[in-house]
Amino acid sequence: MKFNKSIYIAIIGAGLFSSCTKDFEKINTDSRAIVKDIVKPEHIFTYAIKGFTFDIFNQTDMISNYSGYYKNPAAGNAFSNRDWAGPYNNFYRNYYNHMSEVVRLTDNIPNKSNMNAIARIMKSMIFQHITDLYGDVPYFEAALGLNTTILQPRYDKQQDIYTALLKEVKESTEKLVVSADQLSFGNADLYYKNDINKWIRFGNSLRLRMAMRIRYANPALAEEHIKEVIAKPLMTENSHNMILNTLDDGNTDNQNPLYTKNATTPNNLYVTFTTTDLLKKLQDPRLPLFARPGAMGYLGAPLQVDDDGGRYGSENRTLMANSFLSKVVTIVVMNAAEINFLRAEAANANITTENAETLYNDGIKLAQSQYGVSGSATTTNLDLPQVKLTGTEEEKMEKIINQKWIATYYNHYEAYAEFRRTGYPRIWTGNVLGVTNGEIPRRLTYPEAEFIRNEVNVQEAVGRLEGGNTLMSKVWWDKKAGLPIHHPKQGQFPPES
Repeated sequence: MKFNKSIYIAIIGAGLFSSCTKDFEKINTDSRAIVKDIVKPEHIFTYAIKGFTFDIFNQTDMISNYSGYYKNPAAGNAFSNRDWAGPYNNFYRNYYNHMSEVVRLTDNIPNKSNMNAIARIMKSMIFQHITDLYGDVPYFEAALGLNTTILQPRYDKQQDIYTALLKEVKESTEKLVVSADQLSFGNADLYYKNDINKWIRFGNSLRLRMAMRIRYANPALAEEHIKEVIAKPLMTENSHNMILNTLDDGNTDNQNPLYTKNATTPNNLYVTFTTTDLLKKLQDPRLPLFARPGAMGYLGAPLQVDDDGGRYGSENRTLMANSFLSKVVTIVVMNAAEINFLRAEAANANITTENAETLYNDGIKLAQSQYGVSGSATTTNLDLPQVKLTGTEEEKMEKIINQKWIATYYNHYEAYAEFRRTGYPRIWTGNVLGVTNGEIPRRLTYPEAEFIRNEVNVQEAVGRLEGGNTLMSKVWWDKKAGLPIHHPKQGQFPPES
């Protein structure tokens, strides 16, 4: 996939908001407004999706640890209270607000209907990340535009947000049409280059992801959308994957962010114990593709451990594979493998009549071929008893989610949400307990600034949380019984013995 570099950089800040200082009247009427006559929505679109995509791959807060993908030693104590303003501000101000402007700039323009629908789909995807992290947040009164800004928006209930998001994605996807009369984002569409059929598949697949997220909280609503959407075009092959390739064009902002991070602090990106533990048990051929072994072989770093100079010292740590550290890398936002596993889960739970085993096997094939694993190696792996989809419904569920977790590698926010929803994979967290008693937080706490600038509304939202504004209070969709599910070696140190 090749990109137009001038569009890919998409520096919109000063260019969008500056105005001519020779005309006082224009300064006082238009200086801050984004208006259809002077702004190209495709530039804002690129800015938003690039930032969003880089963020989910190069998560610099604690989410990289909570996802179980890689240990970020710079993040500090994983189980400590902190001000979680970073993700809140990034998603609202940088991604959601800009995508909302694209929606407004393309609204009610007949030949920009596809552009508007795509922006609405992406806007919904971005917002799902916000509510999955915090729970109840401003939605219906958020990012309304300059002339209708509400400075103290109400915090909406997550169940209402999800109902609205599902409706929005459904309606937006249904509005997409293949037509020569429709204008497009052109090269600014870094994902699909205006392939509307692929956008339709993505929209339907996103709706399936959203519906499965609320499976335990609102089974009826989830089932309604699941049954409807599986009859529509979905991602079924790797050519449908939503991806973004970074560039080696001399601009560090366009390079793989993990390359930049590793260049600053070499060999400081550790593969987790979850990765090495799970892939070794499954005899998965992707282990050497994901990790570089240390002096003790594939010994991933626990999430929280107090012997950094000993067993898990620098010479023993398993490092991130070089393939993830090159300047040019493919960032996967959503892939066909994930959709196969979502469908397999739905079939396993008797929500649909599809064949769970076939979908599960096809998901593994898609996920492994994405990394260049040979067909014969995949077939051998599928024949292993620990890989075959056998056992009780819950045992099958664990196998499905484990494989989905591997298939979405380095999509940190999604992995963190699915871990909380399902309990899998089983994560050995380490021997430093912190304020959560060694448990991975169930949500992020509201930023401190919200209690200053929007106190009444945020306090109302806190009052709806069982346990208050804590790391262990659950969001609305976190309803599966028996969670968290502990690793069988939890409490034992070291876990390999």
